[in-house]
Amino acid sequence: MFRKAKATQKASIPVAALSLVLAAAPIGARAAGPATIALVPGITTDPFYITMQRGAAPEAKKLGLNLIWQGGSSWSAESQIPVLQALLAKHPAVLLVVPTDDTALINPIKQFVDAHIPVIAVDETISDASLLVSQITSNNSQGGAAAADAIAKFAGESGDVAVINVKPGIPTADARQKGFVTEMAKYPKMNVVAIEYDDDSPTKAFTEAQLLLLKYPHMVGIFGTNTFSAEGVGRAVAATGKKGKVDVVGFDALPEEVQLLKEGVITTLIIQRPAEEGRLAVQYAYDILNGKSSAVPKVVQLDNIVATTATANDPNVARYFYQTEMLH
Repeated sequence: MFRKAKATQKASIPVAALSLVLAAAPIGARAAGPATIALVPGITTDPFYITMQRGAAPEAKKLGLNLIWQGGSSWSAESQIPVLQALLAKHPAVLLVVPTDDTALINPIKQFVDAHIPVIAVDETISDASLLVSQITSNNSQGGAAAADAIAKFAGESGDVAVINVKPGIPTADARQKGFVTEMAKYPKMNVVAIEYDDDSPTKAFTEAQLLLLKYPHMVGIFGTNTFSAEGVGRAVAATGKKGKVDVVGFDALPEEVQLLKEGVITTLIIQRPAEEGRLAVQYAYDILNGKSSAVPKVVQLDNIVATTATANDPNVARYFYQTEMLH
């Protein structure tokens, strides 16, 4: 989810690392009792990962697994690596992890592999995928393409558009941007006139969007590739009196974004499925532990959900909005 810039809220929050253990019945004939698996999120306080926990926890209970949920309170390798080191000493049967850095997490993950603990990457990944049994993430290219289609439909397939991204080099956000630009090329009367970066700051995204609206009078849409980008863009469009004239499409579905969606400040949200990512990760861990590793796919990309102001109150859409309370 870089809402990670999986578009996500990465600000440091002074909350202690959280550990939650969910116990259930043993698997089959495991004499030693239920196996324990660990899920390490990108940040424990983020609604995206809280929603992931809400998918993983019921699946673990259903399958008879103990689930340890433990992570840092900020999005950083420095916060996450000590958590992994502490978990390694507990020797879980399988590690499920959201790597906060695609290179800095290689060695910590390799330590699990060397200890014969299978590792599944969830939401993000590492540059050495050979260490992983499986990778589960959103289809970020599809999400970017869906954003382009939404703006094209709003604008009658004509006009200038822009992207406000986080920063170069974040694979998930880059894939969204690339998907958007590639899809927009299918509309000959539409032009991507600018790609800006906001360093994960809604304030900077606000300023950048205001400048773009002044510079390009024919601007018809702006795509914010993560939560903070979309929030800043939406507020800038509203502040400049362009609401309803300039389409704003964002990624993810935090409560703040959902409120802006319902108000029509953001017209479309591309929503990831963290609960399903968590559920699948637990299911794959179960399969590995029961000798069915061959059934576990190496790479899974989940399509995103498209929510609009018109569908925001539809229960079939609203069920994908991110939650703020974990299951216990």
